Amino acid sequence: MTKEEALTKIKELEEYIENLDKELKLYDIVNYCNHEWYVIKIENDEVTLMSKDVIGTCTYSDNNNNDFAESNCIKLLNEFMKKININDLAVLDRNYDEGKFYTGLVGIPTLREIEQMPMNIRECGDAYWTMTSSYGVSEDSDYACVFNVYSTGFLSWNYVHGSFGVRPVIKIKRERL
Repeated sequence: MTKEEALTKIKELEEYIENLDKELKLYDIVNYCNHEWYVIKIENDEVTLMSKDVIGTCTYSDNNNNDFAESNCIKLLNEFMKKININDLAVLDRNYDEGKFYTGLVGIPTLREIEQMPMNIRECGDAYWTMTSSYGVSEDSDYACVFNVYSTGFLSWNYVHGSFGVRPVIKIKRERL
């Protein structure tokens, strides 16, 4: 092996080692826009992130509605979006409830996403809402309900007039991290 070939091999090895630290894994913590996030899904050139912490609390609805698209959570998420570079984001297309779909730049976790997570990722010291309703549509019950996650990470459901936290979820282009 020549000296040039050896130097090339050393450089390739150094680049490989450097890139090991950059390789994202599920549930890694990343910093984006001065906020800490968990990596909850990795797809090709996009990564779905969930805030490590709750950004605020709200009632899900003031009028017995358990549809995320009409929830009070959206107001908090829109305020939070002012702190994020929206040009870095990819669109979230989500089936958050049976037959209900949401398309936008920011959301909150679904019941199915939470169920797949380890407890230490679910728990964040605060209780928070999911996007997924419980007990059918609002018109079917006197008290509409939505699944939530307690501060301990356990799933439950609560009435929409209860007050819980909001934990944003975004999808970002991998190169922006």
